[in-house]
Amino acid sequence: MRGFYLPILLLLIAPFSLAQNPAFERASSLRHGINLSGWFASSRDLTQQHFDTFTTGADLKLIHEMGFDSVRLGIEPSLIVRHGSLTPANPEALAALDRAVDQILAHHLAVMLCVFPTDDYKHNLSTSNGVDDFVLLWRVLAAHFSKADPAKVFFELINEPEVPDPYRWMGIQARVDEAIRGIDTEHTIIATAANYGSLPDILQLEPLRDPNAIYNFHFYEPYQFTHQGASWGASDWVYYKDIPYPATPETLSAQMKNVPGDYARYNLYLYGAGHWDAAAIAGRIAFAAAWARERNVPLICNEFGAYRDTANPASRARWIGDVRAALEENHIGWAMWDYRGNFGVVERTDTQITPDLAVLKALGLNANAQPVTVSAH
Repeated sequence: MRGFYLPILLLLIAPFSLAQNPAFERASSLRHGINLSGWFASSRDLTQQHFDTFTTGADLKLIHEMGFDSVRLGIEPSLIVRHGSLTPANPEALAALDRAVDQILAHHLAVMLCVFPTDDYKHNLSTSNGVDDFVLLWRVLAAHFSKADPAKVFFELINEPEVPDPYRWMGIQARVDEAIRGIDTEHTIIATAANYGSLPDILQLEPLRDPNAIYNFHFYEPYQFTHQGASWGASDWVYYKDIPYPATPETLSAQMKNVPGDYARYNLYLYGAGHWDAAAIAGRIAFAAAWARERNVPLICNEFGAYRDTANPASRARWIGDVRAALEENHIGWAMWDYRGNFGVVERTDTQITPDLAVLKALGLNANAQPVTVSAH
């Protein structure tokens, strides 16, 4: 399949100048963002009741008051299109999405509209039909949001495509970009790299020919710290608890004794031996900044965070602060994962939203934000 996509790739990739690129100015609206997961994607409940109550004006008002300037809003593809049809699959869900976007903008926040597919949808990108469906999805979304404010509404093509071949992914991304530009030439596209769009992945990406694009990567290194206790992903994560940051093999000696299995202990040792600290993080982020600088493209990091269920709160805040500082030092805008849930910047119940002041301080935002009462619906 690489040979099929390569001609498109070569046609649509080229260098361009700063003066031709409106995306640099628009990227300044995405300096301090937060992810709004679970609202229109990544939820077992995608009913009208859920859309109306999961995130409300109280949340958006608090997000703005905490100091965020933008949100990243995931969209489940099945809400938008059916296979082979330009007719919206769920007009009610699309209307709810319109109301959500209007609310976000009314609270003085920019919004990244990001396709958040299921694993099955991503696996289908290995087939021609799957790619056709992806192109169709963006034809519908681009047409629907073509009248939205292009300075505040961004089209993020996909979250972590999981296409392992970077050449194939660049061809797919170029084809989707071309389809959008056949409908909408004004909105800024947010593009990503193959696999999970991580830092190593972005270093293998070459930009689109489209000058109106921002590039994005995700940063969760080292996973032994950021995903400690998580029950998904790597098999060793579930064994880690109270893992400190920064760390050395010596400071991890107590935790090592409580980790079952040689493989898990070895990976935890590697974390300590890696001497992860602010300098280590800054050195890695510098590679992403150099990639963008050499290609003269704007770059953001719209996912980074640490699992709070099992991480020490002080260590978690230190890691978040060091990543944020490294990104800002390199003039890279960011969006933390996540607003709520087990990576969240708030604790949210049905009646109250409580900001995590230590995390807000680590983000350089409003560490005096007050809890908010949620109105009954």
